[in-house]
Amino acid sequence: MIINPSAHTVIPRKKNTYRAGNFPRSRKKMNIPGGKLFFFSALKIVAVAILFLVVSSLWLGSSIRQVDAQITKMEKQRDQLADSNIAMRAKKANMFSPETVGAMVGDQLAIHLPQSGQYKFLK
Repeated sequence: MIINPSAHTVIPRKKNTYRAGNFPRSRKKMNIPGGKLFFFSALKIVAVAILFLVVSSLWLGSSIRQVDAQITKMEKQRDQLADSNIAMRAKKANMFSPETVGAMVGDQLAIHLPQSGQYKFLK
């Protein structure tokens, strides 16, 4: 029955028009546990966590590259120091050889080893 109060009329309906099939079917809603607000806040937390992981992995990657560059630089310096140490040890060993000592004493102090015939044997 339709009632129109402004026209003061009542329109009767036919019988059996209110069967279950005549009503518009309501859509079945998908039930999200916790409701929509919980789902959206959980989604935001997951998005922030993913963003944090991406940023931290980029930062750690750049830090690793910097440390690797420093290690490479220190290895080069160590190799150079090892080479110079070897050269200095060879120079030191050469400086204390009898030939080098004799030449340095002769040049700086004018002391020379006597040649044969310049010294006499005491008996």
